Amino acid sequence: MTMADLHDIFLSYPESWNRPPDPYPVPDPQLEVHRWLDRLSLVTSAGEHLKYGTILRSDLFARHSYPLAPPDRQTTIARLLALWAFHDDRIEGRGTADGEAERMGRAVRGVVAPPGGPGADRYAHAWWDLGQEFRRAGMSERWLRRFGANLTAWYRSTNDEAAMVRSRGRYPGSDVYLAVRHRTAGQQVWLDLLQYAYGRELSAAEHGREIRTAYHLAEELYVYFNDLYGVEKDANDGMPNLVPLLAREQGVSEIEACREVARMHAGTLGDVCALGHRVCARVPALAWWFEAYQHLLVGITRAHELSPRYAPVQVTEDGSAVRVRVAWRPSCAGEPREKEFAHMEHGVL
Repeated sequence: MTMADLHDIFLSYPESWNRPPDPYPVPDPQLEVHRWLDRLSLVTSAGEHLKYGTILRSDLFARHSYPLAPPDRQTTIARLLALWAFHDDRIEGRGTADGEAERMGRAVRGVVAPPGGPGADRYAHAWWDLGQEFRRAGMSERWLRRFGANLTAWYRSTNDEAAMVRSRGRYPGSDVYLAVRHRTAGQQVWLDLLQYAYGRELSAAEHGREIRTAYHLAEELYVYFNDLYGVEKDANDGMPNLVPLLAREQGVSEIEACREVARMHAGTLGDVCALGHRVCARVPALAWWFEAYQHLLVGITRAHELSPRYAPVQVTEDGSAVRVRVAWRPSCAGEPREKEFAHMEHGVL
């Protein structure tokens, strides 16, 4: 392959949203995640350790997505993302057992310890361990209930995905696929964690229509960039992906379908910019949350670009080579230059 054969696809974000994390956090989340996985017997072989170290790297996602959170909270989030990824890989395309979704949602509230002993559910125990950390950090019962409910909803959504794959295979149609994929994106969980990461909860009144709209837009964005970075991975795993779906439906090459997904990403990002500007002008108390939200959107995308889980250069099903890259552009129109986080050192607000 020559450079002329390589097609670059750019995902553009406002440069002001980019907040690189501390390159040398103490404690080191990657090391702490390994220790935690060992302690809870979530990895049981050298191969699984290698898989985490060379494929998952949840610490990359935690540090880039919550860049101004204290290192100890980044570490907790990295543990959560590692647990989530390991369990997701086991149930992807198959779904959960009866009652499993509810059991995980209850466990993460950290109220009652799951049963121990031989054969105990190691995933439920790990979620409970994380719930205990959330309680030590002072998260409210209201937040814990919401977080547990959103985790339960995500686990249930994997059954919808499994049913879709069983009945329709890798090409279910883009409308059907997106309806399911928005729920399996898990953005409800990622966004709930903003309040834990920065030690600042939204009130019931603040968690209203605007925040729910932001959650929905994040689901859309995640599907677009995750599917762009995961074209080859999903093909290898036998899972649906928006790029080949659009290529089939529109009668275009997969490279052109990649460009179409990037255009869809840009359109939704414009909606995100407009929402943030409108809400922050009317409700200044939400400015901190929308800035953390912007950091999260950029951070997850950058972590996809950096993660060894996704090939830096992918080969599509029609044999084309594609590279997805983050690009920076000027700030959203009307976006304030001075931000609440601008002069904040790493720490809880």
